[in-house]
Amino acid sequence: MAETHTFLFNGHEATVIVPEHPNSEWIWKTEFLYAFDQAEKALSDEGYTRVYYSVSDRYGSPGAIRLMHTFYRYVTDKFQLKPKCHLFGFSRGGLYAFNFALFYPECVASIYLDAPVLDLKSWPLPDSPEQAQMFAEFALNKDTLPYYRENPVDNLEEFFRLQIPLLLIAGAKDELVAFPENAGKMISYCSKFKIPLQYVVKNDCGHHPHSLENVAPITAFVNANRNM
Repeated sequence: MAETHTFLFNGHEATVIVPEHPNSEWIWKTEFLYAFDQAEKALSDEGYTRVYYSVSDRYGSPGAIRLMHTFYRYVTDKFQLKPKCHLFGFSRGGLYAFNFALFYPECVASIYLDAPVLDLKSWPLPDSPEQAQMFAEFALNKDTLPYYRENPVDNLEEFFRLQIPLLLIAGAKDELVAFPENAGKMISYCSKFKIPLQYVVKNDCGHHPHSLENVAPITAFVNANRNM
């Protein structure tokens, strides 16, 4: 039976779910630990440890990424995990997953992005509480946001140069995190520059539901990129 460890680390709540027979491989879900987690449950049954570190409402900022790296060093040692994690970035969690991999590629075995936010100009929505939080975190405002150039979509060249295996799943009718400005932009970039990309576009799907009804392609992707 799996053991769930919940604790504070540097003032932020962490959750580590250790399966009955752990294999030291681990999934780090950067937001929404228990949402649409069919693939994580399936991988846990295979021995993968599930990890979450709540640095929410910081939108993948440099400060959040530094906190994540400090936590990474702790959790790999404490729970005897492999040196490279499998990042799962759902929705705004895509900001954390992309930026962590960009700055610490040596810590990442693979990335699965699902309806990810990849451009802060697209989401948070204008005049929302989330946008106010984001402005405060990044020291931006409505006038300076259009000139911000450190979004994931601005760093695709640098990111894909790292050659980290990536699976992208998104709904073409996403009404919250606009597909053309986020996942669609990544797909178009890879197509333009002939960069291999494993992706699934759900043509009649909005922002929800995340994941796939049959999670076999997700689990196969993760298993194909285990630590060597």
